[in-house]
Amino acid sequence: MSLYGKKWLIDGLPAGIIMRSIPANGRYTVVFEREFASLEQIEAVNWDKPTVEYIGPHGSEDGLPEGYGFEVEDIRYRSSTKSFDVILKTASQYLGDVTGYQDQIDQLEAAYQEGVESNG
Repeated sequence: MSLYGKKWLIDGLPAGIIMRSIPANGRYTVVFEREFASLEQIEAVNWDKPTVEYIGPHGSEDGLPEGYGFEVEDIRYRSSTKSFDVILKTASQYLGDVTGYQDQIDQLEAAYQEGVESNG
């Protein structure tokens, strides 16, 4: 019998809850129940850039921040709840395609350089 239910899919693997670790900023605990996930499956998740989808019963809940990569600090098994606690630390943030911004920067630098050379 499930204690946490299925509220999240992380790389397709059902998770019960996601909690912010307090007081540490940038740390999260994800709880996977043993009846839905094995240790091998948890270790196989692409924590560098996981896909996270809310599938819970209510509108939404706070989960892992979008666009971030994580490092697994620890995986702990709790026999009392038959669940795995995965302790995560934010590692990187994916900002998407920044090609357009880079083009703007290149244009501004070229215009600046032209201004410096014409006034020099």
